[in-house]
Amino acid sequence: MSPITLPTPDSHERLDRLNANGMRRDALARLYRRRETVDALIETLEEYARLAAARPVYISEFIAERKCS
Repeated sequence: MSPITLPTPDSHERLDRLNANGMRRDALARLYRRRETVDALIETLEEYARLAAARPVYISEFIAERKCS
């Protein structure tokens, strides 16, 4: 029976764990950047909706004229 060997600090398992932690950190950073972008988009759309609701709508804006050639 061979003796049980514990992983050393320089083992592949430790490097794999560090790489996995780095990938998780990078993914979390990307997630926060996307969230900031989505929050900015929502704020912009809400402002647009607020401004559009305050603006009077004229029926002539919705009538399409046919052009005859």
